[in-house]
Amino acid sequence: MEMWPTTEELENIVQMPHAYLEAKASEYGGTAVHDLEVPTYAGTFTLSASAYGVACVFFPGVEDYDVTERHDKYGFALASWGRQRAIEAGLELMGYMLGEIRHFETPVDLGFLTPFQRDVMGALVSVPYGETITYGELARLAGHPTKARAVGNVMRHNPAPIFVPCHRVVAASGLGGWSGPHGWKEWLLELEAKNR
Repeated sequence: MEMWPTTEELENIVQMPHAYLEAKASEYGGTAVHDLEVPTYAGTFTLSASAYGVACVFFPGVEDYDVTERHDKYGFALASWGRQRAIEAGLELMGYMLGEIRHFETPVDLGFLTPFQRDVMGALVSVPYGETITYGELARLAGHPTKARAVGNVMRHNPAPIFVPCHRVVAASGLGGWSGPHGWKEWLLELEAKNR
């Protein structure tokens, strides 16, 4: 796992066109990610990114074992093709944690999920910063109006929280569960409410 580059290293990173990196990744045929530790105001996160975008987000305190386990679950390989995306996403995550970024430009790569899961995640990224939606509303938005319970299950297993903002999905009767550690859902909602 790569540590966050120094300012000097960031300035010297060769900016390869994304199309080139995506072409190299497509030759592999699976999902290959680059892991990067990202120091933020709220702690050090770990991002896994492919040449196409962010694939996984791990909260501060994650163990290497947890990262490896998630990679194994999704059949990820390790490759440098995602380094540029990981750095771009890391810079945005730093800004988000400071309340300066409200919309992520770095895409997410969830091609390893099922079509239903991708429908739900695709609908969720349209929920604006600082707003919330219920599981039932998200099910309707995703085109599966009778599957609110299944949507809740997708939220509990979201591999890329924050970039796919499952913290914005709440139960009709309260906060509800989510894929991140305890206490972070409330913290993220408060951060967004304060910086709207």
